[in-house]
Amino acid sequence: MFKRIFYSLQEGIVDYRQLGTSNLKLSVIGFGCWAAGAYGWGDVRDNESIAAIRQAMDLGINFFDTADVYGRGHSEEVLARALGNRRKEVIIATKVGNRWSADGTRIWADLSPKYIRRAVEDSLRRLKTDVIDLYQIHRPDPQTPVVETMATLLDLVKEGKIRYIGTSNLSPDQLREYLSYGQVVSLQPVLNLFTRYSEVQLLPLCREKTVGVVVYSPMAMGLLTGKYNKPVSFKPGDFRTMNVLFQGKNFERNITVVKALKKFANERGYSVAQLAVAWVIAHPAVTSAICGAKRPGQIKETAGSFAWKLTHDELIEIDRIVASAA
Repeated sequence: MFKRIFYSLQEGIVDYRQLGTSNLKLSVIGFGCWAAGAYGWGDVRDNESIAAIRQAMDLGINFFDTADVYGRGHSEEVLARALGNRRKEVIIATKVGNRWSADGTRIWADLSPKYIRRAVEDSLRRLKTDVIDLYQIHRPDPQTPVVETMATLLDLVKEGKIRYIGTSNLSPDQLREYLSYGQVVSLQPVLNLFTRYSEVQLLPLCREKTVGVVVYSPMAMGLLTGKYNKPVSFKPGDFRTMNVLFQGKNFERNITVVKALKKFANERGYSVAQLAVAWVIAHPAVTSAICGAKRPGQIKETAGSFAWKLTHDELIEIDRIVASAA
């Protein structure tokens, strides 16, 4: 039996951490709304996404991350519907810079001032809000100078359309460049037990510069939930088909690792998904781990990660398990 320990905001037990140099205090577990866009994630239904978001709020989760590219804006619309009149209770983060072609067949990077101006108005409308708490660049745009992108974002802060500027998918040098032009309060890198390159330079840099870290894919796109007992084939267009973790021998090896991690977690009364998230939020540089959910039960389980404070010995054993299958 897993320890289903869930804390509500009213009880005052849920962890909250300050995001970088901002005055935002994020729940250590954030809710990721990528799947709510209902594109590239298999069977996703709006009513279940809405129920999951509302349950997350009831559990004390106050940080919701989306992007204009998710489902061509549909994710933002679903989030707005779910929040309803509870908008002031939460921190909304969305992203700009991944632009769909008119026919919806391709995506390219665009952080030009003209596009940002248009995109922020579209996001404000879809989110049904007057201000976006955290507006993040989704990925670098090699065609637009960073100085132009930052000047536009800083103007949006002055105009009251966004509160803070965040970044995502940057290298250490790229992050330094963004910081040189003004206040950047966060970076969103991938971090999980299978993908750890950000630990080498990015996370130490964020600690040095007081940049908040909101991690995406802490459960490795579902791989660390333990739901795969053997490799499976995904439908064409599913995002997991493009991830090396789900390909060939990698997939087989990773499933073996997850089974061992599951045994380790179960022996301590937790699920492997809770282990995966607990491991991420144990990192001293991490502010919040963004966890996706297609339906209510999933986010309820994830919330149990709050309760597991991994010891030094447990962290060492987890590393050993992951390395043993290399």
